Amino acid sequence: MPLNYLGTLLVDGTDKTPGWFYIKNYGTPLLAAVLAKMYLNGSSNTWQRDLHGKVYIVTGGTSGIGAPLVRELALRGAQLVLLTSQLKSDNSGAVWVTDYVDDLRNSTDNPLIYVEECNLSSLYSVRKFATKWLDNRTARRLDGVICLASERMPIGKSRQVSVDGVEMQMAINYLGQYHLLTLLEPCLKAQPPDRDVRVILATCMSQSIGTLDLDDLLWEVKRYPSGRPWKMYGSSKLMLHMFAKEYQKRLENAGRKDKQPCNIRVNVVNPGITRTPSTRRAISMGSVLGLLVYLLLYPFFWIVLKPCEYGMQSFLYALCCPDLIDISGGQYIRECSVVKTKLRKELQDDELQKNLYDLTARKISELEKKSAIERNRGKPDGNKKKDKRQKKDEMQKKDKKGLTEEDKRGIFMSAFDTEDELQNYKARNANTDDAHSTQLRRLDEKYEATHKKS
Repeated sequence: MPLNYLGTLLVDGTDKTPGWFYIKNYGTPLLAAVLAKMYLNGSSNTWQRDLHGKVYIVTGGTSGIGAPLVRELALRGAQLVLLTSQLKSDNSGAVWVTDYVDDLRNSTDNPLIYVEECNLSSLYSVRKFATKWLDNRTARRLDGVICLASERMPIGKSRQVSVDGVEMQMAINYLGQYHLLTLLEPCLKAQPPDRDVRVILATCMSQSIGTLDLDDLLWEVKRYPSGRPWKMYGSSKLMLHMFAKEYQKRLENAGRKDKQPCNIRVNVVNPGITRTPSTRRAISMGSVLGLLVYLLLYPFFWIVLKPCEYGMQSFLYALCCPDLIDISGGQYIRECSVVKTKLRKELQDDELQKNLYDLTARKISELEKKSAIERNRGKPDGNKKKDKRQKKDEMQKKDKKGLTEEDKRGIFMSAFDTEDELQNYKARNANTDDAHSTQLRRLDEKYEATHKKS
């Protein structure tokens, strides 16, 4: 069919060629749009890596770039632990998450996909998950942590805060990721020296407009820029990038007990401008009218914005490229290649990165202490130490005959001549009335004898 069409065009000319009018008028713009789309989709990862047996923790793996990336990793055989905040006590999101994981397992033929509760906007929730993960006699296998979770507020919205009182973008994009990785550090360090461990953090071009103020790190004093929320978003991404570079340096300086070189690589990936739910929300300004405008202009956004399947390519490159294990971590990856150009001055200032890391650690400690006080404030019986103290006081109280509970317990134990007799009593006759009566009689005799001596 194409050959016949080309033959007609060459032999009979354009007048005899069907549809030449449309080709003449619309062909050039359509071809330009196709070429622009191919260019704006960016580079694709060409590295292949077998991930069978490897274990990855993934944040933000249920939507946006995370959804196709998780599917690709599952197809390659990886065991995945997806962290989500949807497993709430009211079970409102658990049904959806369950269906999502079941569909993912069935479509990839990979049953090793699990979900754990971890709300990055809550430092307490992050610590609960990390404690659960680390609470193992031998260190669990962990080949990497992929941090994709992100929050982007639309323009015009008022300041939203987390349960710890931190601005939501800062809490999820920076503070939660920082807390998770620093808590998982013992597990990362415990991996064998021949294991290729990779930590990947997501950033974007918005970090170029971010600012850093160590005197007001979490924007607690400064007014929230509701008219320019991308400034807060960019600041959180800038701080996350600085943390990644400092985190890599600390992992390398800490060394390993077996004196082997550090096998952990922490890299930052910029996927480009991608058509994610957070991007759509930012463009539509979180309003129905904005959504309508977005839908009307969707052909334009379809061309200029990457689909998530192409946005994930740089993350695949960061996971699969074998060259990255041979160079130092803290690299900035974009379009499936390491960026060699000079970055912002904050990303080259080692002392500033160290100060940011230490200050963030202190801020998290303060917030966790404050959060613990708030959680314990409403408990009716106080804390466990108070309960133990009350129980001890009750044990030391004397009855009318001047005997404490401890004295009575000692007298009861003395009713048994040997330890074996006590154990046999507990195992054989603990619930029988006859044995109970017999021991009570012996106890009474001992008690009376002791009372007469005193």
